[in-house]
Formats: sequence, C-alpha cells, structure tokens
Amino acid sequence: MPSIRKKLTAEENPNDCKNTRMNIAHAGVFANFRPDEIAHMSRFEKIASFLIDESKRQGRPLDTLEIGCGEVWVLRTLYKSYVVKKSDVISSYYGYDIDPASFQEIQYWSGNGCHLDETTWLKNFNATLEIKDVSVDPILPHNNESIDVAWSTEVIEHMPREAVEPWISELSRVIKKGGTVFISTPNHDGSNDKLPEDHIYEWGFQELKDLLERYFQLESVVGVFTQMRRFNQAQRAKQIWTPEQLSMLEERFGRQFLRVAAATFYPETSNNCFWRLSK
Repeated sequence: MPSIRKKLTAEENPNDCKNTRMNIAHAGVFANFRPDEIAHMSRFEKIASFLIDESKRQGRPLDTLEIGCGEVWVLRTLYKSYVVKKSDVISSYYGYDIDPASFQEIQYWSGNGCHLDETTWLKNFNATLEIKDVSVDPILPHNNESIDVAWSTEVIEHMPREAVEPWISELSRVIKKGGTVFISTPNHDGSNDKLPEDHIYEWGFQELKDLLERYFQLESVVGVFTQMRRFNQAQRAKQIWTPEQLSMLEERFGRQFLRVAAATFYPETSNNCFWRLSK
C-alpha cells in the first residue's frame, strides 16, 4: 500500500516524528489487501464495535479521544459499517494529529478536498480536530477523568522513545475510572536494527508492557498479524490452533487473512500487537 507522506517544517515537527500514514482509501479501491492493510481495517472495526457495545452497556453516548487520528478511520468505520444512531454512541470526539493534511477530506468521500470540519458526516460525532504534536506538548486540554474511551493506533513507532511516556501518562489522567484505552504498534525485539524508513523506534513486547502497566491495568493483548515462520515456531512451543482449524481458516479466507487471524493468540511473536487497557 502506498503511504501518505507530507514533509513538515522544523517548526511544525521539531522532533522529526515520521508523519506517515497508510493510504487506507487507496487499499479499498485497488484491492490492496495485504496483512498490513487487513490489520488496520480490523483495528478500526474492533474499536468501532467496542464503542457501540460500551455505549449500550453504560446507557449513554461516550466521550472519546484519539492520538494520531489521521483521517479518523474509526469514525468512518462507525459511520459506514453500522446502522446505529451515531449520537447514541458518541457524545464527543477529540482527534489530535501532527499533520494538517490529515484533516482534508479524502478522495472517494463527499466533499473531497474540503476540511473535515466542513463535511456533513463528521457532524454526527460532535468532533473536534486539532493539530497537535504530543511528542513536544503532551498536555491534553481535558479535565481529569473526562474521557470514556481513547485510542492510538500505529503512532508510537513514529516518534522518539522518550516522547511516548509523557502523553501516555496524560491519557491516564484524562481517562475515567473504568474507561478503556486501545494502543497498537509494531512488536519488535527492542534492537531496532532494521526499521522501516518511517519508524523511529519500535518497542519490544515486555518493554511496552512495562510502560503501559505503570499507568493502566492490562485487560488483554492480542497479535494482529504475523510472519508464518514465527507463527509456526510459536505453534510448536504451544499449540493453540489445530492443523484442521488453520486449514479451514485458509480455505475460507486465504493466506493473507490467515496471517492476521492466526496471530491472535501469539502476541509476543507477532509483528504487531493490539493492547486493551483500563483505568
């Protein structure tokens, strides 16, 4: 999948964070469904469906926040994929991103090229979008315990290691008791020897777990996609899928989807992890 890159000035991006995002719209139009793309879409769908379930559980719409929101794909998924009254699910949404280009409406959607604030569909979510570099200014303009659900998908690998904990700490401050946070990022061994050009630092599994558990309770962590070589090694050490189950998955979905589904139970050895946290 081609990535979207826009060179920011030193003033806009003093930490030289890599403001790169996958072109999800391009993937949908051109059927570019590799594990990375499927993994992104699965995260958006998971968070969107969680928001629906959580709003029903609490009997009210939710106050939500996203760090590194890009083109707000969770809201797009909620808008397009579910027949629900959006105001019953979302009371407010705050999206922060370093790149002003993120807030231009994408091709293939109505209002192509206008600012997202001007689109009709986004008004369903009482959304506030703000250009903000949390690696420089991690302070979030929200009261203590004011947010029900927050998420940040594929963001922390694009910023310096030392810049991550301050805004993770801020998330802990603004999340309500019983609130939920979702984090996804590549799962590296910590050596960072061969990084993609757009990544600055990829966290090791235990390293990131230690950080997150300083501020939150870990509810679950799942693998998002995997290389089959690593998966097969993990299976030999601890067999969770039977050969028959794997064969049925591949028969139904094909090899690319198999790399996503098979990773679920082996987060430590997966290429990417999806963390669910609570306050």
